[in-house]
Amino acid sequence: KGPAFARRGITDEVLWQHNPKLVIAHLSGFGQYGTEEYTNLPAYNTIAQAFSGYLIQNGDVDQPMPAFPYTADYFSGLTATTAALAALHKVRETGKGESIDIAMYEVMLRMGQYFMMDYFNGGEMCPRMSKGKDPYYAGCGLYKCADGYIVMELVGITQIEECFKDIGLAHLLSTPEIPEGTQLIHRIECPYGPLVEEKLDAWLAAHTIAEVKERFAELNIACAKVLTVPELESNPQYVARESITQWQTMDGRTCKGPNIMPKFKNNPGQIWRGMPSHGMDTAAILKNIGYSENDIQELVSKGLAKVED
Repeated sequence: KGPAFARRGITDEVLWQHNPKLVIAHLSGFGQYGTEEYTNLPAYNTIAQAFSGYLIQNGDVDQPMPAFPYTADYFSGLTATTAALAALHKVRETGKGESIDIAMYEVMLRMGQYFMMDYFNGGEMCPRMSKGKDPYYAGCGLYKCADGYIVMELVGITQIEECFKDIGLAHLLSTPEIPEGTQLIHRIECPYGPLVEEKLDAWLAAHTIAEVKERFAELNIACAKVLTVPELESNPQYVARESITQWQTMDGRTCKGPNIMPKFKNNPGQIWRGMPSHGMDTAAILKNIGYSENDIQELVSKGLAKVED
């Protein structure tokens, strides 16, 4: 919720009195200021998606739906992190701290801007996809093969030419509707868009994923199998890059999950311990910034801090 710390008297100015170089990142659903109707409302992932125009663009043609898992939470966390790091870099130059106001809905507004710009500057709103296919371009999106699903992007002059030969549409090349040099097939503006989809669906349904990947690799058409979660850790690319790893939890159990990304060459990241328990590091952090044992206990007694039992 909005200015939660300021309501308790902990304003930016109070904090800067103690440390003028402090970088403060406020993360809330609707921001630190605005209208009372929204600023103090609680918010979670789906709330931010709905209020930002991001949710209405996702889902199927018949119904919008939020993007999971918890997209707005993750994007907002990344935004807060990068903003704080940028501010810390600036503090080194100026010696002056910063306060950053991150509204989750504005993060998602930015993430969903691609199609919105057409509406804001021309009144055109992109339709939602149908069965996972790109709302604008034929040959782009989710498709079903004989033994599972792939995603593909039919983009490029030679890619379209060679693909059309395979699916029996070579006679449409170099026509007024699909002139020489065409790099994308618009499924709405091109009168042959529906036919391209029909022929492509039939061709893909008659071939296995392995066959499609092999042929598309020859044609330099971007595609990928839609992997199931159990397939991830045995995939050769995952194995080669150690994309899935394991570590020890604080109570001695083995935990498996995604490895650190991105990968730094000279100073690689590392998992140096498991996730701390609630309050495990509180006392150490507070002591490091000057709090005494009595100060910490006072915060705990007031319910303002949690330390490990």
